[in-house]
Amino acid sequence: MPHTAAQSAGSARPLSRGEARRRAFLAAAAETFLEHGFEAASVNEIVRRAGGSLATLYQQFGSKEQLFQAALDERLGQAIAPMVHAAAHDTPIRQGLQAIGEAFLTALVSPGGLAIFRISVGEARKFPDVMQGFLTAGPDRVRQVVSAYLAARAPLDGCAFANVEAAADYFCEMVRGRHHYRALANPEQRLSPEEVRTQVAAVVEFFLRGARAD
Repeated sequence: MPHTAAQSAGSARPLSRGEARRRAFLAAAAETFLEHGFEAASVNEIVRRAGGSLATLYQQFGSKEQLFQAALDERLGQAIAPMVHAAAHDTPIRQGLQAIGEAFLTALVSPGGLAIFRISVGEARKFPDVMQGFLTAGPDRVRQVVSAYLAARAPLDGCAFANVEAAADYFCEMVRGRHHYRALANPEQRLSPEEVRTQVAAVVEFFLRGARAD
């Protein structure tokens, strides 16, 4: 069914016809790429789902690769938004890292997050730009959020990091832990909100003990 949203969520400002068409293309593209992967996805199918024309799609996005990147940026931006909100500098570090970690792990093991990861890795050999786009818009952006939060908040809470970028990398990898790989291997595996909280709380405790070791 064509996507015909006339205005953005949470905003009273009506979308222009061009903006509405762009959003429809992005929504249809995300659905199609997640279902079929990058190479097998058809731009004609995207146009069929979104409405409009192939000429308009290429006018707005330029190429299938650019459309994929735009759809990826949109989806990953939505997933990262709660982490950005949690990283407010007035949030004490334990609570802030807990909230960031829970949002991160929840996004990683969600069906959409797993599908994006599989597509990006699966297409990487033939289409390396697809994987690079995922890394830039996803993992690299999360690490930037965490490192900026640590740089601003850690000194206020008595934590010392010689290198906040490295510390952010360690934190993200610990949060991901075994759960991401297990979810990738077993489509039936799900983490409950309580399991997410428990995993992240253990990581935060371990991480902050290391930060205060000196």
